[in-house]
Amino acid sequence: MSEDIKIAADRHEAHIGEEFVVSIAPPVLRRTDRVAGGVAYVLAVDDSWSMGIRADSTTDEFADPADPNDISRKDVAESGVRELAAALPQGARVDVITFAQDSGLRFSGTAGELRRKGAWDGNPENERRWTNIEGALQRAYAQLGQQRAGSRRVVLLSDGLPNSGERDPRRLAALAQNAASRELHTDVIGIGAGADYDLLVQLAPTGMTEHVASRSTAADAMKQITARLAAYGRDVVAGSGELSLEINPHFQVLGVYQIDPTRRRLDGVLADGGGRRPSEVRLNLGAIAEGHDGQPRYALRLRAPERVSAGPVPVLKATGRIGSGPDARQLSPEKFELRTVNNPLAQNIRPDYAREIAAADLERDINDRAAAAGSDGERERIFEEGVRRARDIPDPDLAATFQQASGGLREGLQTKDVLNESRATSSRSSTRNKRDWFQDIPVEMPDEIRARRRQRSLDDEDDDDSISYGGSSYGGGSYRDGAYRDGAYRDGAYGDDSYGSGSGSSYGADAPTRPPAPGQGPA
Repeated sequence: MSEDIKIAADRHEAHIGEEFVVSIAPPVLRRTDRVAGGVAYVLAVDDSWSMGIRADSTTDEFADPADPNDISRKDVAESGVRELAAALPQGARVDVITFAQDSGLRFSGTAGELRRKGAWDGNPENERRWTNIEGALQRAYAQLGQQRAGSRRVVLLSDGLPNSGERDPRRLAALAQNAASRELHTDVIGIGAGADYDLLVQLAPTGMTEHVASRSTAADAMKQITARLAAYGRDVVAGSGELSLEINPHFQVLGVYQIDPTRRRLDGVLADGGGRRPSEVRLNLGAIAEGHDGQPRYALRLRAPERVSAGPVPVLKATGRIGSGPDARQLSPEKFELRTVNNPLAQNIRPDYAREIAAADLERDINDRAAAAGSDGERERIFEEGVRRARDIPDPDLAATFQQASGGLREGLQTKDVLNESRATSSRSSTRNKRDWFQDIPVEMPDEIRARRRQRSLDDEDDDDSISYGGSSYGGGSYRDGAYRDGAYRDGAYGDDSYGSGSGSSYGADAPTRPPAPGQGPA
């Protein structure tokens, strides 16, 4: 297995003060990298009374259990369980629990056996007034922890708020976080307007959060969702992973994003150095599936310093591991450098990176504003604005999501249902792990560099844009800077071992560069 962490930026050199994007991903894993085989799922299905509401009802009308064509939320959830079992290998371990006030194991066996059984018992009638999500998760994690499979996942399907057991979202989230640290990962599917998306998304720190709205197509939506979840869990190679990033204090971190397998801006993962010490980012990768389609990917939006550098500047260093415990594989540290130049026309070699970031920011902006709006009419206008802005990016999938949300409000869907569906759908990644993420950046040969510098000297005899910055040694392969007075970075505290063999040359000795000539690689 290649253990190099993949790092690439959308430019080879950045204009001073300019924003740019760096993409980071763990190595692409193959099936032969698998430490432990096997797939194990625990499917926790809400069996409270509200699950009897019609799947397409916008007024919380209950389905008629005597009418096989009157589909309830419970019917949709059970069909999702069967669809998921059908998408898993026949020998995959599958347990089904149902929960209301209490939780009970209703099936335990293989996916093939569950397909043949097709049905299971539920909770007693006198328990169904309650929804105990804590009890369901505790039971599911205990059941799953007995399995030694390489891929272990809980799928929670619920349409409501917890009204029994633990109700504090932070404590419920901590329960899921603790499970994830033991390689027990959680995916959640909310059903209908009663589902608490804000809670459910916290229950899937290393998984996926999906939503099935109260539409006539609810059963089809559930089928597509469970097929995605099954495919992701089926192809897992490593049960966990982690990346740690250290960013040069001269580069401001404007945002941290997950791009695949879900697209979202990440909160709470950045320890900002405030320009005085390196900023740090820690990313919990969750389970990692094989191939490019299973590779998680992240991005940083950074701002270059307002200073020209003498040469390539260390921007960040990445370390990490795949797996946990004694079987963990440490990844070879990787670093990324670029030049800062006074050239507003510095070439953007990967414009898709900025579009991915713009889509993630737009998704949050539109959904947050829609949630805070005072009327459905205002929400509809916000979603229509989102359609226009998504087309400008362009991101047709995101535009279609906002268009569906606007249409749902006009059709009379409950507001919370529309908002939940929009947040779940718009967070799905549209990159689908393109194989050309990390294209090789053309590198100039020494004679090409000398020729470019001679030409630049003829074109610009002045070197006024070169800035000496208080005796700092920024740009020479370390974070050394005489401006720091606390001793943390003086005299090469990071050293060449951490960030490469920099020359230690004075910061600001480089003059402006020109855009590359047609057919030539980036300068």
